[in-house]
Amino acid sequence: MKIQKLSWHQKVLLSKEIKLKCRSFQENGYQGVSETELLDYLLLYRWKNRQRLSIKECKSDILHIEPNDFFDYQQLVAQTSPFQLRDWTDIKDLL
Repeated sequence: MKIQKLSWHQKVLLSKEIKLKCRSFQENGYQGVSETELLDYLLLYRWKNRQRLSIKECKSDILHIEPNDFFDYQQLVAQTSPFQLRDWTDIKDLL
């Protein structure tokens, strides 16, 4: 499977594990994690330098993601974002 972008078929095959991992995050108190954000993390960061992974390897990798892994990525995104804090109008999630 090529990692840069997933086909609709690959998304369907991985959707169960992505939903399970999001639910796991939510059960552990991380309410703001969406399936889209998790998929972005996988494609843009975790699997970025991998050439080929099977669907089975991807499923296993999704289930082994730790909250710290995901939130380290989110911190990098926030630090490299062109937006500044004053540009944000709704920061309720941060409080």
